[in-house]
Amino acid sequence: MDRLFTVEVISQTATPQQTIYAAMHQDYAEAFVWAERDRFPTEEKSGEIVVKQLLAGNRGHYGPLEHPQITLNCGFFPHSTMQQMRTHRVGVSFDVQCLAGETEITFVHASGGLRKYTISQLYDLWSNGESAIRERKIRGRQGEPPGEYRRDCRTRLKKMKLRVLNEATGCFEIGHIKDVFDQGIQPVYRLTLEDGRTVDCTENHRLLTQTGWQTMKEAMTLMIDGDQKVVSHRQDCYLMTNGVIVGEGLYRDKVWLQTQLDSGLTAQQIAQVAGCSIEAVKKWVYIHKLKLNKCKTGTPNPWNKGLKGAYHFNLTPEQKQARRERTKQFTRRGANSNFWKGGVTEERVAVGAWTRTVAPQIHEKFDYICQRCGDRGGLLHAHHLLPVYAAPEKAYDLDNLVTVCEDCHRIIHNQNLELEFAQNFVPITQMVEKPKPQGAKLKAHPMRVAQVRYLGLQRTFDLEVEGDWHNFVANGVVVHNSFRYTGQRIVDVALGKRDIEEVFYLRPVGAYSDRQGKRYEYTEAIRQEDLAWCLEGCKRYKERIDQGFSEEHARGLIPFDVRQHWVLSANVRSMLHMLDLRWKLDAQLEAQQLCELMWEPFKAWVPAIAEWYEVNRLKKAKLSP
Repeated sequence: MDRLFTVEVISQTATPQQTIYAAMHQDYAEAFVWAERDRFPTEEKSGEIVVKQLLAGNRGHYGPLEHPQITLNCGFFPHSTMQQMRTHRVGVSFDVQCLAGETEITFVHASGGLRKYTISQLYDLWSNGESAIRERKIRGRQGEPPGEYRRDCRTRLKKMKLRVLNEATGCFEIGHIKDVFDQGIQPVYRLTLEDGRTVDCTENHRLLTQTGWQTMKEAMTLMIDGDQKVVSHRQDCYLMTNGVIVGEGLYRDKVWLQTQLDSGLTAQQIAQVAGCSIEAVKKWVYIHKLKLNKCKTGTPNPWNKGLKGAYHFNLTPEQKQARRERTKQFTRRGANSNFWKGGVTEERVAVGAWTRTVAPQIHEKFDYICQRCGDRGGLLHAHHLLPVYAAPEKAYDLDNLVTVCEDCHRIIHNQNLELEFAQNFVPITQMVEKPKPQGAKLKAHPMRVAQVRYLGLQRTFDLEVEGDWHNFVANGVVVHNSFRYTGQRIVDVALGKRDIEEVFYLRPVGAYSDRQGKRYEYTEAIRQEDLAWCLEGCKRYKERIDQGFSEEHARGLIPFDVRQHWVLSANVRSMLHMLDLRWKLDAQLEAQQLCELMWEPFKAWVPAIAEWYEVNRLKKAKLSP
């Protein structure tokens, strides 16, 4: 048995033999048997009846066996074994973890503030682009008339600063989106935290708890009945969430807050003591249902109190003249206006018309971001970096055009900043971020889960995150990104960071035979040649990825039997059918080992049926009922 092969139970029908008995009983009963459920035989007795009346009796009506369901997580098997499982009457799927569409994802704005998008909005932007208005028809392009359209914005989304958690330090850092995808309709549960926050996710989505990463079902020790209703969940589960740990988090403690309020302190004064923001104090006062103290001096003074006469124009003649002079600096007319520099000629008019024509491709080049202030959106202009009056030879040079917003364009020209802006120009995308001030850092802190409830079937989504930390913040809770294939383990082999046999499966050395009975020897020397071939495939894969190839294109170069993880769902009848075919003595070695690992949980699940099968059919290559 390969040391890495793994099979674990994800879920299973709670009383499978009783379920089969009920289906048998109902098939031959005129009455509605659910009314007799209190008189159903026990699980053990039901198994005996199923074997005696259905299997051993060879009744031929085996539909009842198809009702109970077991779901197994199979790991580290070769890809060829997974392909064989697809040919049987079982359901095989790749494990996915997802969030509901209205889940908010946290990004950090350039100004330091927060920006949030729902994950369904992100998927729509990623897949369809953002809404925009085309004011004129673009020359030389067909099918692009004026009006509203969707323009691609993936480049911008990839540059947005996604909040991720450095799991080594516990502090939040900046990450970036690699992909956004739709995971389809799935059962969704809502976790409500003690502070009122909620997160809606599937039961297999991984959440960061105080004890590490766990699926939602594992973290909650979730017990679910057949109707997908929550029966019970753990009451001592804490999820890691947003928060600033300052002053040992005193402002979150109800007793401490009450003491400060009883002493007469205001929210502003408490914030100064705790070293946090006023908003944080107000939030936790609200959570604990406490009452803030009003300012001791009553309503705070208005900002303009004491500035009498600030709006009156009782100025001296000298002050009025000074105002006129200052105004002239920003209101230039005639030859002083930038529109008159060099004179108005037909050539200047032609340059203006050409600039307006090429402006859309300039804005696309700069990702619709003003190259002076860094803001995005609004009315954008194509600006000549070197002014036409100063460098007429660059009037039609596309590389001399940059994107600026309307306000910045006005400031550049009205304040004679053309040459200064050109001299100091650095594209926004190349600017180095200013170092953040040292001090209090945003850290994750635990919050107890107060309630879990089933919401029903919903469309779900997930992100793929670049970087060292594959997580993000959803509704204020730290969650893991998808298990989506990235090929990083292939690259790791090429770089020497992973052992080849952790990623690829090769049979052990030994004597084998093919389907026709021809024998051959798989020697150590041949096996080493195959390992070298796997390594060469990984290096070629990395080379193609570095050249910009997509993962699905590049992975065609690697050996077929890369180790694969998948989820297998089967009912009792289809499981027996698969065991008949793949656990017989001449079946593929790896398929036999998979069946051997699946047998133990199956035997514990339906013991009476398994005992009958072991005696009558196991490894005898008989087709199951």
